[in-house]
Amino acid sequence: MLAKAIHPPVRDSEVRELFKLAQEKSKEGREPLYKAIGDLFERRADELQTVERAMMIEILERLSLDVEMSIRSGLANRLNENGDAPYDLIHMLANDEVQVAYKILASSPILHDSDLIEVVRHRTMQHQLAVAIRKDVSEEVFAALVEAGTEDVIVTLLYNQDAGISADVLDHLAEESKRVDSYQKPLVRRPDLPTELAERMYYWVSAAVRNYIVNNFDIDIDDLDDQMSATISDVLETKKSDDDSGIAAEGLVDRLFDGGGLSADFALKSLHQGQVSIFEFSFAKMVGIRPVLARRIVYEPGGEALGIACRAIGLERTVYLQIYQLTRKARSSENRLGKDEVVRLTKFYESITREAAFLVLRKWQRDKRYLDADRALKK
Repeated sequence: MLAKAIHPPVRDSEVRELFKLAQEKSKEGREPLYKAIGDLFERRADELQTVERAMMIEILERLSLDVEMSIRSGLANRLNENGDAPYDLIHMLANDEVQVAYKILASSPILHDSDLIEVVRHRTMQHQLAVAIRKDVSEEVFAALVEAGTEDVIVTLLYNQDAGISADVLDHLAEESKRVDSYQKPLVRRPDLPTELAERMYYWVSAAVRNYIVNNFDIDIDDLDDQMSATISDVLETKKSDDDSGIAAEGLVDRLFDGGGLSADFALKSLHQGQVSIFEFSFAKMVGIRPVLARRIVYEPGGEALGIACRAIGLERTVYLQIYQLTRKARSSENRLGKDEVVRLTKFYESITREAAFLVLRKWQRDKRYLDADRALKK
């Protein structure tokens, strides 16, 4: 077995002598000195006292101003492959010009999150890009990059699927993707994107596509709306309630609908008997909209949306008023309609034609959230 090489201890006087040499004015003299100190620090850093280490780092920092980039890069690349490289030296090189710092910032395991955040906040966009491709980007570093980074940095970071990202930052970037198109593609491809955010993004991205097509091509808007809505429905599966009774109610309504036995009388009877879930699914089926939108329409405070839906499917005014009253009771609201309320609802119901109500219903059937996204983009 070969004996381990024994190096004589590094003395303070040797370090001081090196510091003296650093006063050498010629560039030719400084480059060999930089190499020698870097080599000494790399191989024997554990033998240096704290003061000596600080002095050597200071020497290297001074020399860096005059030493060729290729020499500094060579030291950085060599140290980056060494998992035991001195932290002090790695930290110094990580703050050098990006040509020197790039590989260290992109992959060195020696740097701490606090070091990376310091670089992100105080160095260039190129330094930020190097940090953005690391495999071990933490949520804290991710947030710092988003706060300080440019669009290119954030896009690079989003494509890095190994990077950790907090729910708050993810939500912020999803919202930002409304105006920054380049965020959309990498965001929807991230495995950690919640379904709710994915749904929200699909709606406004689709609305943006719709607006572009409408503005640039001669095409029927209604036909386009139908096609876009169908596409969204194919991409997104409607979430069903986890409640067993809700699932059973939906199954019952589906069977009645398929067999031709679903009627307004059945829906109203269910509501009278307190079977609210059955009524909600029945109403959604009769109107031809998703259950979540049906609930929004049914429980909307003023009752106008409910009136439009009832009018569109040909229900009598008395049935509309009963549904309005019973759904308020189901929501623990006042269960009796006052005279003024009855007059208001009646006037509204009789003021709209079935044809006009049906046109509004067609808009809802395309998907309420999709249309909301379309309107938001036009503001």
